[in-house]
Amino acid sequence: MQVLPTGEIGATPWSLSPLWLGLLAVGVPALIWLCCAWWHVLVNDPHRLRRKGMKELRRVLRSVRRSHGLPEPQHLHAWLRASARAWGVRVSAPTLDDVRRAMVSLTRDSGISSRWCELWQLTERKLFAAHSPPMQDWIEQATLAAATVPIPRREQRFPNRRAHWFPSIAALTLLVSVAVVPPSFSGQADAGAISDAAAFRKAHDVSRQALEESWNDWAAHYNLAGFHMLEGSWNLAAAHATAAFLQHPSAETREALRAILDQIEDPHPRLRRLLHGAWYQRVPALLSVAGWQRMSLAAALVIAAGLTATVLALYIPAHRRMLALGGRSVASFGALLFIAAVSSWGAYGTMSEPEAAILLQRVNVRPAPTDLVPEAESAPAPAGSIVTLGRSFLGWRQVSVTENLSGWVRRGAVMPFYADQ
Repeated sequence: MQVLPTGEIGATPWSLSPLWLGLLAVGVPALIWLCCAWWHVLVNDPHRLRRKGMKELRRVLRSVRRSHGLPEPQHLHAWLRASARAWGVRVSAPTLDDVRRAMVSLTRDSGISSRWCELWQLTERKLFAAHSPPMQDWIEQATLAAATVPIPRREQRFPNRRAHWFPSIAALTLLVSVAVVPPSFSGQADAGAISDAAAFRKAHDVSRQALEESWNDWAAHYNLAGFHMLEGSWNLAAAHATAAFLQHPSAETREALRAILDQIEDPHPRLRRLLHGAWYQRVPALLSVAGWQRMSLAAALVIAAGLTATVLALYIPAHRRMLALGGRSVASFGALLFIAAVSSWGAYGTMSEPEAAILLQRVNVRPAPTDLVPEAESAPAPAGSIVTLGRSFLGWRQVSVTENLSGWVRRGAVMPFYADQ
């Protein structure tokens, strides 16, 4: 071990459940899918063009009224086009026969049909004939005729059919493999030997001051761990080495903590697995808890992007194959990354919480913050136990050792791993 320069600040983990990141990965594509399905309902409504034609018809009549004169040729041409759409005529150049057939299929009122046919003939004559009579009351006739068009209601307002969610024949297959092959560790350095004992003793005061400025200074924790190793204070050495490892699991902090754990009779089982376990148990030690959390967030965004592309492939025929293939590939990669990151995040257990701490000595966990509690009402907790911090009260700190054991200990008997947020 060698003294490291202080000022290297680690990150405090988020107080966040992985379920929220999973909800982000699935919720965003689900919301986009809902919007696409709703859009599909609106676009594929059989009466959408008719309602659009009615809007155009009213717009043309308003434009003619604002002109304070006779309708111009552009008004008449726009009226013919809008009238054909309002009656459901789907041809590029509608004729009177097309409009008459549409009227017969949509209304049985002969008066409405005859009035519209006369107005259509009058409009065509004025627009295309060489010598057409003046149209003094055309705007009044067109307004009365527009009021007789039956306005169709929207048949469906919600995506309540399978065709709205799967408008084309598409197979949404997402193959997720949980087999992760991380790099294995090869060899271990002799971290137990301190090369310069005088340097660690000299760095003690500097490191203590650095921790007062920032408790997440992992290099200061590392230096103090080396100092306490020289002093034979293995509990303090393990506490500072664990804090340095959790904030910044570099090769130096891993090897230092591994050497300290070898000197402790009963180290914490999770720390032993992270540093002395099988190769797949040592994979989480490659990154800190904060690092795995950020990787989980990035993986959730990758999954969301892949699923979004897969959803869009259902509604964009021009790029369906590319979007479907690319979306499934990206989502599969994101799912693998998310599983690996969340699994590594969970491997830290209680140490992944921002309130995580370690007991520096064997203590009796008391139900109340006072020394007057009888020994029979307290429960012992060994040194090196990983706990979760709670409230503070007059030199006491509330801790939770296990699900069934919680209480109060002296503030000096416990050391937090991370700085308060």
